[in-house]
Amino acid sequence: MSLVVSSINLKIYFMKTFLAITALVSFQLAAGQKTIELKDFNSLSVGSDTKITMVKSSQNKLVINSSDDDDLSIVNEGGFLKLNGGEDLEITLYYKDGLESISADADAEVWGKDEIKAKELSITASADAKIELVLNVKKLNTTISSDAMVTLTGKAENHNAVVSSDADFKGEDLLTENTNILLSSDGTAAISVKGIVDANVSNDALLKVYGNPKKVNEITSTDGHIKIVR
Repeated sequence: MSLVVSSINLKIYFMKTFLAITALVSFQLAAGQKTIELKDFNSLSVGSDTKITMVKSSQNKLVINSSDDDDLSIVNEGGFLKLNGGEDLEITLYYKDGLESISADADAEVWGKDEIKAKELSITASADAKIELVLNVKKLNTTISSDAMVTLTGKAENHNAVVSSDADFKGEDLLTENTNILLSSDGTAAISVKGIVDANVSNDALLKVYGNPKKVNEITSTDGHIKIVR
C-alpha cells in the first residue's frame, strides 16, 4: 500500500512541477511580447534593417516578440504606416484588406504567405531590401533597384516592372496576362506571361521569360539579354 501511495505522490509532484514550469514559460513569453494597435493604412514602408512578417487579419496591429523595442520607430497617420529601426526584433504585422503600396529599403525584409488581393498594388524595393509575397491583383507596379530582391507568386493581370542596378526580380511563379518590363544595369528578372511581353533590356541585364507568351516585343542594347524559356 505504501508503494502505491508513494507512486501516486510522485506522479502528483511531477505534474505540479510540469504545470509550474509551463506557467513560468508562458509568463516569460507574454512578458517579452508587445502588441500595438494600429490605425487603418493602405501604404506600408519598412526600412533600416527592420524585418516583418505580414499576416492577413480582421484588425491592424503589430506584435513584437521583445520588450526591448526602444529603437523601433512607428509612424501611423493618414493611411500610412512606416517602420524603421527594428533590427533584431521579431515583428509580425497583422493587416486588413486595402493595401495599395508596399516598400522596403536599407536592408529591410518583408515576408508574407497570405494572399494579398488588390485592384492595383505598387511594390518598391531598394538598397539590399528583400520582399517575398503572394499576390492576386489586377494591376501591379514593381520597382526594384540597388541590389534589392523581390520574389512574387500568385497572379496579376497586368504588370509594369522596372529593375536596375544589380537588383533581382523572381517572378516565374507570378502568372501574368501582360507584362511591360524595363531592365538595366546588371539587373536580372524572371517573368511568367500568357499574353504580351514588352521588354527593354540593356547594360548587361538578363531577362528570362516563362509562360509561353503569345507575343514578345523586345529591345536589347549594350549586352542586354532576353531568354525565352520553353
